Amino acid sequence: MHRTAMSLRSPSLLAARRGFTTAALGLLLAAGLATPALAAPNATYSKDGVSFEHPAGWKVTDDSVAQDETRLRSIDLEGPDDAVVTLMFSPFLQRQNIESFAATTAKNRAESAKSGSAVAQQLQFGPATTAPITRNVAGQDSKGVSQRFVISMQNMKLPHEARFFKADLGTTTVIVMTQVADEYAKATEPGFVLALKSLRYSTGR
Repeated sequence: MHRTAMSLRSPSLLAARRGFTTAALGLLLAAGLATPALAAPNATYSKDGVSFEHPAGWKVTDDSVAQDETRLRSIDLEGPDDAVVTLMFSPFLQRQNIESFAATTAKNRAESAKSGSAVAQQLQFGPATTAPITRNVAGQDSKGVSQRFVISMQNMKLPHEARFFKADLGTTTVIVMTQVADEYAKATEPGFVLALKSLRYSTGR
């Protein structure tokens, strides 16, 4: 992946900014029940050639294009309990190895947290373990990486899973990252599956 694009839109930066808020840490202490991911009719996001379905209540919080030669487009879809789907589109990603991308993200987590909020700076990240995983992305089977790690703060430990996939979409390539805490994984999994499977890309505008 192009060095400039990686620095601008690293998934680990998104995790540091959005994944570990004070509200999220409050949920750790509350130990409440997760909101069902598909409790209402699905919604559809469609803009500038990219479309996908997602559960009602989930929200696209960013859709931006890097202002450099890569023109890397990044879309963030956020669900309940700090679940996040990040979609990155660029022809430059065609040469990106998904295993290397996942490994680089793991290495950058701690550094990204240090540059985040005061709460994020208190987090500690355990080593990541990886395993192969296959999911439907944009209507095709995609072999990706499941990456498990533990986030700790004081006496609290919160296991997480991040997943990474890559799919060729004609004139561009997409890399997808999903991330959620293990305790909310069952509730948010249908939303992840829906968004990835329904993803479509068209060059027509």
